[in-house]
This record gives sequence, structure tokens and C-alpha cells, in this order.
Amino acid sequence: MPFTAHALRYEPEKSFPALYAYLHQRAQRFLGSLRYDSDEVDLVVGHVIERLVCLGLIGGGDHAPATALDQLNDAQFYAFLNQCVKNKAIDRLRKRRLLVSSVAELDYADETEGESDRDPLSEAVEPAWGPPPFATPEEVALHLASQQELRNLLKHCIKALSSAPRQFQAVLQELEEMGATELLQDVLTEIQANMPPLNAPLAHSSQHKDHAHKKLRPCLQAHSTNLAVIVALRLTEYVADASNRGEVPIQALAQETLSIHDVQQGLRQLVTEGLLDWDGGETIHLTAAQVKHLSRFYKEE
Repeated sequence: MPFTAHALRYEPEKSFPALYAYLHQRAQRFLGSLRYDSDEVDLVVGHVIERLVCLGLIGGGDHAPATALDQLNDAQFYAFLNQCVKNKAIDRLRKRRLLVSSVAELDYADETEGESDRDPLSEAVEPAWGPPPFATPEEVALHLASQQELRNLLKHCIKALSSAPRQFQAVLQELEEMGATELLQDVLTEIQANMPPLNAPLAHSSQHKDHAHKKLRPCLQAHSTNLAVIVALRLTEYVADASNRGEVPIQALAQETLSIHDVQQGLRQLVTEGLLDWDGGETIHLTAAQVKHLSRFYKEE
């Protein structure tokens, strides 16, 4: 079952398993090379759960005072948890890099600074521009720019659904449920179409939503500049058109704007993401499950 801040406060025994599963999945996603280190995953998950317990959100009921988290809608609460996991995972990755540094490197740093008793971990401070990963104002600006680009892309792909009114309405209702009100209003303003009220009943809503998602995914992938996403789209396009399903020659993926080297690099990234099994040969072998996951894959730069 999905979990909410309210459910965690008043029904932790029912909602905690879903919370734990979500945090565990996000921790593995953000830990990168440490994703299969169960101790690191447990540490990240435990950190977030501990903070929620200290705030009285898990099992606090009416005994613990309300917090700002109780005022968040579901989408905002999930975004908050996602950011908490991401920050802790980045912290663990940085500390792991420090711990694997050679003794010689640390000694050299001590000698050059003249402070042999300095603990390198004690030097970690939170930058003025907020918690990791934003250490400089330039990084903040780049992040905001990328978010705006993604927002514009989402608007473009959602607006393309207007020719299928029921699918369009299903997606708009989904945006409202997620609390993405600004994006919703932007789309409605630009479309300026005669739409039924968003809360109007929509027969077979889940079916229309599924069809809409199937159109949105390739639209998002087609406009991506991420090499792994581009190669994922080429793979699914080839499998959809080819009679010999499941076997894709690397040469067939190359295009005028996509060299063989680019294809190989994108394939390696997809292997790292766990979406593909490829040994570096001239042919990629895909299962039906892998094709399904590739068709849903999207990642920002």
C-alpha cells in the first residue's frame, strides 16, 4: 500500500513496510557503486528513519506535535524523503572515498598544511548554498536550468496528448493528484481548450492513463540528450520494427548523429543501470522484460 505522512503517524504498522521499501530502493539508486553494499544501504535507510522517529512522525499519533512535514501533500512528502536519501547517500560516497585514500596521500596533505593532527573528516562543512550536491551558486543555476528544461519538455509532451481528450484528461488529473499544480496550470493556460472539470468522472481512467503513459515515454526519450536514454530508445525502436525480436546488431543502432562509439558508450551505461546484459560483442540479446524496462527508462544529464 502507498504510505503518507498521516499514515506513518497514526498507522505505522501498516505503512512502515512501504516506507522501508521505498527508502531501500532510493538508497540503492543513489549509492551508485555501493548499491550492493547492504551495510551502506542500511545505514542510509536507517538515517532517514531515525530522523522521522525523532520528529515524532513515525508512530507519533497525537502525542507528538505536528511538524511541517504533516502539511506536505503526498508528492511533496515523497520528494522530501527522496532528497534526504540522496543527501545521505552522497555523504556516504564522499566519506568512502576519503577512507580509501592512501596513507601517503593523507601524510602529504598533513605536511603541506603543517597540521599533522587534522582529521580530514572534520573538515566536512555544509556549503552556504545548501546541502550537497550544490556546493556553488553555479551548480545551483545549472540545476535550476535543467529542471526548467525538463519542465518545458513535460509540457510539450503532455500538450501533444490534447488530440486524445480522454488520455489528456487522465494525465491532467494525475498531475493534480501529485500536487504538480504549477505545471498543470501552465499546460491548461497554453492549451486553452474546452476541458471538462478536472474532478469530472472519467470512465476507464486507469486504462486511459496507461495509454497516455505509453505515448509520454517515447516523447520524453526522443527529446533527451542523455546518451543512455538515446540508445535505450534506439533499442526499443529496432525491436519493435524488426522481425527477429530479441537480437539487435550494434551497427543497426548507429545513426548519422549517433556513432558506433556513442552506441557502445550508451550500452555500457545501460549495463551499469542494470537494464541490459551485454558482453561487448557485436549483438545485443534482449528479453521481453528488458525491452519493457528500456521503454520506460529516462534519466537527466
